[in-house]
Amino acid sequence: MYEVISGLPPYNDISHDINLSIRICNGHRPRFNMKVPQLIVHLIKRCLDANPLNRPTANEIYKVLRKWHDERDDKNTELQRQVEEADEINKNLSVSIVPSTSLRLSYNTHSEAVYSSRLLSYNNLPEPKNSDDYYKQNDNIISTEFSDSLQIDISRLKINDNTINVENPEHTEYTGID
Repeated sequence: MYEVISGLPPYNDISHDINLSIRICNGHRPRFNMKVPQLIVHLIKRCLDANPLNRPTANEIYKVLRKWHDERDDKNTELQRQVEEADEINKNLSVSIVPSTSLRLSYNTHSEAVYSSRLLSYNNLPEPKNSDDYYKQNDNIISTEFSDSLQIDISRLKINDNTINVENPEHTEYTGID
């Protein structure tokens, strides 16, 4: 998801070695250089969870993405409001910070960044953990005040029966996440 959103492969500017492996085990995650809608950040957070049992299945991801795809023309959904606001914020950023989707991206890759499968035999890697600050920083990637539509408190969401309900039971923000 990082590469689709940012246009860059993760960790493209650093060596893919034992040090990166240790940093990832200690909670290091790729950083976005733009505002990402909170609902998407929430899905990314689930996908990158250090505990594989907390990660969504391919079927769960498919359902979420399918729901978002089906709602893409409905301007009244929370995701659409978040996407539109993120687009507006990102328009105001420097062109060098946010890549244009209409332009072919050009970037330098670290000489020791390897994007092919290979067996890495590292002994004594630390137990994987989630980053303490990653999602706080990605909730406010740019030091700008965001509207309420972009500041959803994920801890207030109740996830049941394929529906996310904000604590107000009469109000459903978004459906489709297991």
